[in-house]
Amino acid sequence: MSAARFRKLDSEQLSPEQQTVFDAIAAPRGGVVPTPFHILLESPELASLTQALGAFCRYRTQLGPRLSELLVLITAAHWGAEYEFAVHAPEARKAGVPETVIAALQAEKPPEFADAESQLVYEFATSFFRTRDVPDALFEKVVAQFGRRRVVELAGVLGYYSGLAMLLRIFRVPGEKS
Repeated sequence: MSAARFRKLDSEQLSPEQQTVFDAIAAPRGGVVPTPFHILLESPELASLTQALGAFCRYRTQLGPRLSELLVLITAAHWGAEYEFAVHAPEARKAGVPETVIAALQAEKPPEFADAESQLVYEFATSFFRTRDVPDALFEKVVAQFGRRRVVELAGVLGYYSGLAMLLRIFRVPGEKS
């Protein structure tokens, strides 16, 4: 049997470069370093750059928290990234994503949306994940609703969280929060 792929890093055994990035990631989180960064810190520069992109994707896009967290859950469900889903489901609730939508996504079923924006975001994301493309008519509809900048940010959020989901899957991180 092979060794576990995921390992939680011990901050006392980090290189100086790793420690600097570890501390920068932990500082705004009360000393906690999220699970994906225990993997990424094997490459400190990658961890640092990923942290910066993640902060933008999560907190500074023009999508707003509700649509951003919806995108995270759609992405986590697509990739079967249980940890990512478990961490972001409470954040999605706080941001106003209805419980019925969260439950449907977790069960891998199409949710029913009360608002057109969420429905459009869902169609955009699932179309891309299903076909690796977004049909012209849907793309034009999303651009008309959100504008090109927000569509770029929407795609960026899908890409960022897809990358984290792949990382979590490759390193076989269990679904529990840590």
